[in-house]
Amino acid sequence: MSATPPLARLVEEVASQASLVTDLLPGGWHHLYVPGVDRPVVLGPGGVFVLDVRHQATLPIGVQNDRPWANDHRNQMSTPRLTAELASQLLSWACGIEITVTPVIVLAGADSADEIVPRPDGVDIVHQHMVDRWLSNLPAELDAETIALIVEHVAPTPALRLQHA
Repeated sequence: MSATPPLARLVEEVASQASLVTDLLPGGWHHLYVPGVDRPVVLGPGGVFVLDVRHQATLPIGVQNDRPWANDHRNQMSTPRLTAELASQLLSWACGIEITVTPVIVLAGADSADEIVPRPDGVDIVHQHMVDRWLSNLPAELDAETIALIVEHVAPTPALRLQHA
């Protein structure tokens, strides 16, 4: 009888928490299924975001060193930015309009009082239990027509699509 390895348990927990994050979307927000993007993509009045859910106990969220790139220049994109770029290209192709996807790291398994070190790539970090408030407080970037166009071309995930009045 073998026990589940600790890494497998952590992966399952993060996947479960990613589902919880998208289950709590505020009114007017949709969780989209974007083939090829293995992270939750959400759409609403504040824009389109790819949520990179990370557990507090995994790799560091921020980087203490303010110059993490070799020779003072960035020679590659960070994983959240690369994932957002992929989602942008796929959604733009599917919808026929330019769509910009912004990466957000959702910190799971942490207390909101925990200090977050800013990332050198400028990706926002939001505690899991603050995602709905964070999304609700974003300035409007997309109008209802654009949101409807994207939803028409990219199917929302049925199990996670929320209809709020």
